[in-house]
Amino acid sequence: MNKGLLLTAPGDLRTTDLPLPTPSGDQVLIRVHQMALCGSDIKLYQGTYKAPHRYPIVIGHEWIGEVEGAGPQASATWKEGDLVTGECSVFCGCCPACQRNRNYCQSIEKMGITLDGGGAQHIVVSERHLHRCPVLSDSSPLALTEPLAVAVQGIQKRVGANTLRQVRHALIFGCGGIGIMSVFALLDAGVPNVTIIDVAEEKLALVRSFGLPGVTTSLGDPSSDQSFDLIVEAAGTGPTLARAIELAAPCATIVCLGHQGSVNTDFGLVLRKSLSIVASLGSCGGFERAIDIISKRHDLISRMITRRLAMDDVPAYLAREQSTAQDVKVMIDLT
Repeated sequence: MNKGLLLTAPGDLRTTDLPLPTPSGDQVLIRVHQMALCGSDIKLYQGTYKAPHRYPIVIGHEWIGEVEGAGPQASATWKEGDLVTGECSVFCGCCPACQRNRNYCQSIEKMGITLDGGGAQHIVVSERHLHRCPVLSDSSPLALTEPLAVAVQGIQKRVGANTLRQVRHALIFGCGGIGIMSVFALLDAGVPNVTIIDVAEEKLALVRSFGLPGVTTSLGDPSSDQSFDLIVEAAGTGPTLARAIELAAPCATIVCLGHQGSVNTDFGLVLRKSLSIVASLGSCGGFERAIDIISKRHDLISRMITRRLAMDDVPAYLAREQSTAQDVKVMIDLT
């Protein structure tokens, strides 16, 4: 038996029995323990997802599970019971684009978006897309490795250590999953002061509950007399990017992690301030560091899980509650 969450069309998510997969080649068979809902999953459900996707699709690309078997060409190092998570971006690893940044593989596919994802009790994944995880008292936070890897890749890898060492005060727009994960990525990089802003007081209160030194919150727009050495745009709206340019200090860096459309802004201000704008899409390259951060901060990161659901309860949640809920991360038990 292999029960899964199948999105047949926008608004039509159902739990269904799926074929039990058999690993071939270098694939590894995984029994998935838990899966977290992402904003992409919700947009797929609503029919508003803009990037390439398909229906029907088994949703999910944030998950944690254990190894149950492996194909004949997989490494002998995989042992039954190994705790693992995996990439969202399914890259080939050998094209010219992969040599620069695997998030932009010429034949890229996305788990849970263009390929069936982790929202099933059993899945098979190529070993090159898997990452081993440590054994923790609660493995739930490890299901959030992928969104933390997005922040690590965009902030630590794309910006770089030399620039981050000069940052005295960073600002994050957006207190959703990626925004909060950006707090942990910045602190891990040694940034001493981080401010995160949002319009939802409940989410800001969650960040304050962490009790992290140097981290402050702001409800709404910060004062215009402030300036920041690094700004993370994780809200995904044009006005926040325009505001980030206004609040950036001279020679500051702006990291765009939110999904943007057209932006109307004064680019002359970018030139006058000599700003660096870095865009990053994807999590490849950030997994190992993200796993290390979670191993050290799992007690806090587990608080981001604001709702837990059984698999059978997910269709009703998406149909009736998700549009009004103030959840940060919803964790689904697939066992």
